Amino acid sequence: MHTPGDEAPSAGGRMGDAAARLAEDTAELARREVRAIQDEAVTALRRFGTGGVLLAGAGTCGVLSLWAAHEALLRAVESALPRGKASVVLTCAYASAAAALGLAARNRIRAGARATAGAMEKEAGQLEQEHAPMRGDSAGRGGAGTGS
Repeated sequence: MHTPGDEAPSAGGRMGDAAARLAEDTAELARREVRAIQDEAVTALRRFGTGGVLLAGAGTCGVLSLWAAHEALLRAVESALPRGKASVVLTCAYASAAAALGLAARNRIRAGARATAGAMEKEAGQLEQEHAPMRGDSAGRGGAGTGS
C-alpha cells in the first residue's frame, strides 16, 4: 500500500535522478560540441598546412622568376653601360621602386586603420545610445519599486 508519505521521498528521488540525468546529458552534449570544434580546427589547420606549402612553392617560383628577370634586365643594361654602372643603375631603380611602394603601402594601411577606428567609434556610439534607455528604465523601475 502506498501512503502519501511514502510517495514524497520517491518523487524527490525521481527529481534528483532526472536532474542528474539532465546534468549528464548536458555534459555529454558539451563534450560532443568540443570534439566537433576540435575536429573542425584540425581539418582547417591541415588545409592551411597544405595551402601554406603550396604558397611557399609559389613564392619560391616567384622569387626565381624575378631573379631571372633581373638577370635579363642586367644583361640588357650592360649592353649600353659598363658592368659596374649597369648594376648601380638597377640598384637605384630597385631602391626607388621599393621606397615608393613602401610609402604607398604605409599610406593605405594608415587609411585602413583610420577607417576601422572610425567604424568602431561609430558602433560604440550606437551601442551606448541603444543601452542608455535600458539603464534608465531599470533605474526607474528600481526606484519606483523601492519607494512603494
